[in-house]
Amino acid sequence: MENEKELSFEEALAELEKAADFLKDGAAGLEESVKVYEKSILYYNRCVEILKNAKQKIELYNPERGETEAFDGYQ
Repeated sequence: MENEKELSFEEALAELEKAADFLKDGAAGLEESVKVYEKSILYYNRCVEILKNAKQKIELYNPERGETEAFDGYQ
């Protein structure tokens, strides 16, 4: 697998889902399960990073001012 920092959101999420399925199966030993879990944290962090970056790019149009403003969450 390529470097986690280079994965798209969809790729990181797919890897995270594979890791979750693997861990749910419970067939692997403790050592291998811990390695998969640790790797899954990297995929999770990549997803969070991409979502944070996307949120920063989202702007809302404010018709009262006639301009855009940063999106600051649900109101």
